Amino acid sequence: MTINDYTLNQYAADVAGEIIRECGGDCDAALDMAHESANGSEWVLYSHKAHELCQNCDTRRGDQFYADCGPMPDATYNRVACIVAYGELVARIETAINAQINEAEAAR
Repeated sequence: MTINDYTLNQYAADVAGEIIRECGGDCDAALDMAHESANGSEWVLYSHKAHELCQNCDTRRGDQFYADCGPMPDATYNRVACIVAYGELVARIETAINAQINEAEAAR
């Protein structure tokens, strides 16, 4: 799969849907699980995938996550890509969780 903003958003929405089902619609629990899901994603685990995500997607939120982590003088190029990819993926999963839960509540 080639990654771009559209496919990354779709991936995040799919993951969010799975998390919500697993948490029974509990938003707080779902948001907590977003971190675990992102951490176990191939787009974070494998540096070549993280680089692909960083090159092909808007990573503003991932960049901000990296900046919020503080100085990392020993971080390698590959490690930075994985951190940025993680931050971006968590943000997109959290956004999708909130959107899906809000849609479900509005439909009631």
